[in-house]
Amino acid sequence: MDITPPSTAAAPIFDRVGKLSLEHVYNRPDPRDYFSTLHKLGYCVPEVAKPVFKSLLEAKRDANGETAAKIIDVGCSYGVNSALLKHDLSLDDLYRLYGGVSGDGKALLERDRALFARSADDTLTVVGVDAAERAVAYAVGAGVMDGGVSTNLERHEPTSADVRAVEDADMIISTGCVGYVTKTSLEHLAEAGRDKGAWMANFVLRMFDYEPVEEMLAERGYVTEKLAGALFPQRRFVSAEEQENVFDALGRRGLSPEEAERDGWYLAELHVSRPAGQATAPLEAILSS
Repeated sequence: MDITPPSTAAAPIFDRVGKLSLEHVYNRPDPRDYFSTLHKLGYCVPEVAKPVFKSLLEAKRDANGETAAKIIDVGCSYGVNSALLKHDLSLDDLYRLYGGVSGDGKALLERDRALFARSADDTLTVVGVDAAERAVAYAVGAGVMDGGVSTNLERHEPTSADVRAVEDADMIISTGCVGYVTKTSLEHLAEAGRDKGAWMANFVLRMFDYEPVEEMLAERGYVTEKLAGALFPQRRFVSAEEQENVFDALGRRGLSPEEAERDGWYLAELHVSRPAGQATAPLEAILSS
C-alpha cells in the first residue's frame, strides 16, 4: 500500500480522534490552501453526496409543494456543498479554480464574486454553519453561500441573528463533520428547522457513532434511516499510521475494516432523518427514482 502524504504534512499531526489535523487550512483568509491540501488527499465526499442531496431535495420540495428551498450546510468550510448544489460546480472545478493561484487574496475574492454572481438554482438558499469564521466569511462574501453562522454551537447557544439565519430550513446536511459536531449542535439546528419539518441528511464516517444524534432526533419525532449496504469514500488516509488509528476506532465500535478502508480510504455512511409524518417513502425509493 502506497499512501503518499501531502507536502503540507511531512510530519503528520493527528487530532484527538486519530485523524490528520488540518486545522492549519480550515480557517485561512481564502480557500487556496484548503483546496490544495484536500486535493492531495483525494477528498471526494461532497461529489459523491451531490446526487443524493439533489434527490432528497427534490423529494422535500414535492412534500412541501414549493419550489423554493433552504439548506443548512453543517461544517460548510468555504461553501463546498453550496458550490456543488447551488452553482452546479464539481469538486474538480473547485480544485482547478484554486489550485496554483497566486497573488492578492482581494483579487481572488473579486474573481469569485463575479463567478458566483449567478447561480444554477435561484430557488435554492444555502446557509453554512462552521466555527471557522474566516472560511464562512469568505464563502458568503464571494457569493458561494447566501448566509453563514460561525458561532461554535458545541459551546455556545445560537444568537438571535444565528437563529434568523438558519430558521425555516428544508434540509440540514453534512459531509463528514459529525463526530466533531455532535447532537448538541444538531439539536439547535433541528429546533430552528422545526416549522418546516427540516429533513436531516448526514454522511458520517464509520468510526463515529451516530446513535446519540438518532436518539435526540427520535425524541423530536424523527425517523432515521441508514442507507443499507452503501459506503461512500471521503478521502485517502495520509499514512499507514492514520489508517491504523481508524482501524482501532472501528474496533472499539465492534466493526471490522471494509475493503476500501484496507485499501486506504475513509468510508462514510448516509443517515437520513425525517419527521415521522414525512417518512412514508423508503429512503432507497427516493434515491433510486
